[in-house]
Amino acid sequence: MAKLTYLLLALATLVAFATAQTTIITTTIDDENPISEQRQCRQRLQGQRLNQCRMFLQQGSRTPFEAENPQMGQQQEQELLQQCCQQLQNVEEQCQCEAVKQVFREAQQQPHYQHQQQQHQQQRRQQQQRGQFGGQEMEIARRVIQNLPNECSLEVQQCNVPY
Repeated sequence: MAKLTYLLLALATLVAFATAQTTIITTTIDDENPISEQRQCRQRLQGQRLNQCRMFLQQGSRTPFEAENPQMGQQQEQELLQQCCQQLQNVEEQCQCEAVKQVFREAQQQPHYQHQQQQHQQQRRQQQQRGQFGGQEMEIARRVIQNLPNECSLEVQQCNVPY
């Protein structure tokens, strides 16, 4: 009888081990905090020169009436675009959108754009009251800069540039 009990106990233990499952729990820490990533990109971009992009933005946001020689302006604009794209492609992929936004922010700090922005905000308020929306140089610059990732064939295809 004792032998039978040991045999049944051994059999039950064997069945228990055979049906036991191992559960592995993996904890993943999501380190993609967009705010800290943005901050890191801004720090990395501080030393980088994006002059060609700023010049392209200034050139590209002029209205056709402002260009002295439209044909020469288009050629210069294309050259600046190529140089700007080269500068942006030299930026780390995860910081390219932040670089585009930085160019826009820096352009907003230029006295010419600050004046335009003040006029634009005042005009925009008036137009919103009338139910109209309009652009000016700042709005053109914003559209130009938002289209840069696409024109430069960057990995990031869209950057939302706030006003």
